[in-house]
Amino acid sequence: MTIVSNPQAEAFETMRRGVLFLLIAWLFIGIGLSLTLIGVITGALLAPSHPGLGLGEAMGALAAMIVVVIVGAIIALVGLWGYFVPGVKKLAETNPEFSTAATLIRVGLFYGLILLLIGALLIVFIVGIPIVFIGVILIIIGYIGLIILSFKLNDVEKNALYLAAGILFIIAIFVSLAAFVAWILLYVALGDSIKKARQAPPPPVQPQPTGPLPPPV
Repeated sequence: MTIVSNPQAEAFETMRRGVLFLLIAWLFIGIGLSLTLIGVITGALLAPSHPGLGLGEAMGALAAMIVVVIVGAIIALVGLWGYFVPGVKKLAETNPEFSTAATLIRVGLFYGLILLLIGALLIVFIVGIPIVFIGVILIIIGYIGLIILSFKLNDVEKNALYLAAGILFIIAIFVSLAAFVAWILLYVALGDSIKKARQAPPPPVQPQPTGPLPPPV
């Protein structure tokens, strides 16, 4: 039995694995930010009567936030570099219309996330602030790539979930929570595209050229 390779389905599958990593990373980062909010509120409530205890609560929440956010950023980097970016690159190899989106996502999201992580670690120093600023700009560029990717996928796959994801990625530039919903929609839509690509008939096998027949004996 001959197994026919389907590059488009493989690209979608690789991208979908990356999206799953990114969703997990979002949960970690959300937990980290929630811990910070809880610590700040608790510290503010305790500060009037127990100044030292309130400061301790705030510092503990900040330390927990840093750890959890770093773990989330590492998971996101693994998802981007290990799966999502290679998947989009493979998709661009099958359809050059996705080349611009692939470049913007690779440069913007991956390197922007690295700079954000470095800047967060150096935020106590002055040098961390411009690093974070550059990282945010790169992340916005990455989101532009995601918007282009989603709209192109909607044109090619005729799946409204891609269109909804693209719109949410636009909103996510201003309201970050919208990105989490956009990634969920992208994950579901990629699952539909994988099924569609797997069900497509394989490309016809080209006949192998044969040499001239030997003369009859």
